[in-house]
Amino acid sequence: MRHAVLKSLGAAAAALMCGCAGPRRTAPIPAPPPAFLASRPRASSCPLVIGVLIDGWHGGLILPVRELGPLGPLLPRYPDERYSSFGWGNRRFYMSPHPTLADAVFALFSSPSAVLVHSAPTLHAWTSSGATVRWLCADQDEVWRMDAYLRRALGSPGGRPTSLGKGLQADSAFYASDERYDALHTCNTWTADALESAGYPIHDNGVIFSGQLERRIGRLPTCPDARRP
Repeated sequence: MRHAVLKSLGAAAAALMCGCAGPRRTAPIPAPPPAFLASRPRASSCPLVIGVLIDGWHGGLILPVRELGPLGPLLPRYPDERYSSFGWGNRRFYMSPHPTLADAVFALFSSPSAVLVHSAPTLHAWTSSGATVRWLCADQDEVWRMDAYLRRALGSPGGRPTSLGKGLQADSAFYASDERYDALHTCNTWTADALESAGYPIHDNGVIFSGQLERRIGRLPTCPDARRP
């Protein structure tokens, strides 16, 4: 049902693409402090990883928990968690157990958003539903910038994220985001922007659908031998 409504939302978003929408430029993310770099293993001998999740019409990020920087202590810990996924979307649609077409139409226009954090001990929590994960090599600087991007999305540069309640899956929760969602700035745009902000050679302009995101990340080298918890 959710994917069917998302398909309708995607068709409506395509109809709106004839409107003008300039590229969204977020504020630059500063370089990590020396203390953070000193605490991390050298990526040249022990690569870090960032996962890009493609689940139907939805794109998001997966990070091994022990690779999180300052964001880690701000989030609740779940038993046996090893990975956390981060997805962003329209708050009304994303948080509804049974979203309707009316919810999808509402999401086409500038509206409040939310971040879903889902923790799990293995990748099976995501891939069992047919989702795919593409692992990208990361160095300490990229990990820091990704962490900072997520903290900014959660509106928590100096405090804990604002909880909106439990998510629809076990060991998941919704958090408020200050960013606005609309038909031309979707979860896939947000994911591409996160990667761009982290320093990857990718740009978010023109990314609305998951297929567009998948093609962009398909040009990036995977990291099959990267260190994973």
